[in-house]
Amino acid sequence: MAAINPPRRKSEMRIRSVVLCVLSLLLLTLAIGCSKQEAPKPAAPPAAGGAADGKALFEQKCSVCHGLDRALVRTETKEKWASIIKDMQGKKADWITDADAVKILDYLVAEHGKK
Repeated sequence: MAAINPPRRKSEMRIRSVVLCVLSLLLLTLAIGCSKQEAPKPAAPPAAGGAADGKALFEQKCSVCHGLDRALVRTETKEKWASIIKDMQGKKADWITDADAVKILDYLVAEHGKK
């Protein structure tokens, strides 16, 4: 009986050591993969003067009545954006001047216009 046990123990130990090696390799791979840092993403170039003014006006004027994401998820033609802005001008008198509307329109067309 003593002769039968050693081969069985030897195979169990071999399986156990293989499993431990595989688990160690998996943990090492996971640790290396998680420790890699992504390269910093390049910053977006600053918007041109008119677009920057339009963005600031858009954020200032439009956020009073609704969330900005409501408009930013859309892509529209210049004509459609102009129509939307005109409708918004009618909702609150003198809140969005015609000059402001032009700047907002330029921003929306540049950043969220249909190509």
